[in-house]
Amino acid sequence: MPRIVISIVGYPRFSAVSSDFDPLPLIVNMSLSSQKEARNAALRQALSSAEAANAASIPDEKLVPEQCKDLKLPWQVEEIPDSEGAKLHWIGDRSATNVLLYFHGGGFGLPAFPGHIQYLASCMEKAATAGNKLLVAFLEYGLTPVTKYPTQYLQAVQALRYVIATGYPPSRIVVGGDSAGGNMVLGLLSSISHSHPAIPALELSTKLRGALLMSPWVSFSKDWESYRGNADRDLVAETGMLEWADAFAGPEERNNFSEPIKANADWWKTVPVENTLLVWGEYEVFRDSIAEVAETLVKAGISIKTVECSQQVHVESVLDSQSGMEHGPMSKEIWDWLTSVY
Repeated sequence: MPRIVISIVGYPRFSAVSSDFDPLPLIVNMSLSSQKEARNAALRQALSSAEAANAASIPDEKLVPEQCKDLKLPWQVEEIPDSEGAKLHWIGDRSATNVLLYFHGGGFGLPAFPGHIQYLASCMEKAATAGNKLLVAFLEYGLTPVTKYPTQYLQAVQALRYVIATGYPPSRIVVGGDSAGGNMVLGLLSSISHSHPAIPALELSTKLRGALLMSPWVSFSKDWESYRGNADRDLVAETGMLEWADAFAGPEERNNFSEPIKANADWWKTVPVENTLLVWGEYEVFRDSIAEVAETLVKAGISIKTVECSQQVHVESVLDSQSGMEHGPMSKEIWDWLTSVY
């Protein structure tokens, strides 16, 4: 399976995967918006087949330490007890008192992109500049088709349990994630607030400091106006998305835990979190479903800030970090929130 490397003039190379897509020629005088459109189109093509993307991906156990070495970040990895094989990658100074427990996206079937680690590094840098040293606990969780619902939520709960047992109180922990990882954040909060027969109960001594949701995957349906309106703007390809959704949870498994769009406001009233940030892009195919969940969370009465980011696509912050392009409002909203929430 050939790996596609898209060279954007003036920026670091951006890697994607595809079985039949040639390197995209980009010219030196392209505007930033045109460069981003080309990047997104290349990714959309590469991610149109879940099987092809899965086959050409780099596992977390290799990617995370390589990225940390390149970024000169301290790194350690530990196995999480009773988690069906999940691991926790500690990124940064272990003496930090603030922790971001992070779940990466990828449709539950792909490991992390380099941009995940690169963007988290920028978050750590921004937090340090503001005087709030931040340690990232990056979860390596099971992927489809081998691992399916609800195991990923069990692994998220056990990861949080382990972080707390390591000595970090809930009041100093933010749980965050993008795309499928954002789904996992909501699944984690649901699993703590509501009993799930397959997930060990976790009682918190205090509420979590915060929850960070970047472009969370909240609906497995394509029947949204934003799917039609943003199909040629976003990087999410309908075919790949539907394949990953089916691999993760069958029709009988789509419920308040796995598909947050199904939960009403009452479901979220008791989530154990002090502050929440929910951001998504104007140009996402997921835009309308995320906006609906945002309204539901506001109705639940929790402390939450919701932001639709102008002219941004799905997980734009991760893509901008990986492609070396100028960050937009999505990144800035997250940076501002992270530097003020602790």
